[in-house]
Amino acid sequence: MGAVAALTLGAAACGSDGGGAGSAFQAKVVLSEPDQVRDALPSETSLPSGWKRSSGAKPPQAVTQADASATCRKKLKADCLGLQLGGNVRYKSVSSTANDIRLTLLTFDKAENAGPVFEALVASFIEDEGAARKIDVKTAAEQSQAFEKDVDNGGDSGEAATKTLAGTMVMRIGAVVSLIELDEDERDHKTLKQFADLQAERVKRVQRGQKAEG
Repeated sequence: MGAVAALTLGAAACGSDGGGAGSAFQAKVVLSEPDQVRDALPSETSLPSGWKRSSGAKPPQAVTQADASATCRKKLKADCLGLQLGGNVRYKSVSSTANDIRLTLLTFDKAENAGPVFEALVASFIEDEGAARKIDVKTAAEQSQAFEKDVDNGGDSGEAATKTLAGTMVMRIGAVVSLIELDEDERDHKTLKQFADLQAERVKRVQRGQKAEG
């Protein structure tokens, strides 16, 4: 879903290698350390069945404050106040090599600064992705909005083009903004919800000062 693949946080890695609001969550820890961001992102061992890290793909990466802030301000035209770090990881479906899922995090010093970036990210899909449709997918996040979009896949060697359904979830979990982009989603959005639930739970655990499982 183009425009906000936007938040693909590239380069400078740190250190080593609509769903309605959920219940209020009080974060005890600000995710300001690279290890915290890497822990908050889903690890390969925590993934739903049928997903893996593709050959050559990197494990969860933390992105420097400078790089994450520059990307946030440029892509979202937001102030991005209090931004601490970014992070991202990409996984691939075992059954469909064309189906990737990309998970991005932006961490902030407090929820009050994460909120405007969540709103700006949602607005960017509404404004820039004309074919994207809001959908209702329940999450455990305090704020969330999901989108779906029909994507044409050109056929090879004279084969007829096919349509797939791409799904996107934007969430705010405490002082963390999450973006999940799925190339091929089901009509019932089962996979998108699975990853949203997984991501929200891991972020909450790390913000409680606990180690994420898996």
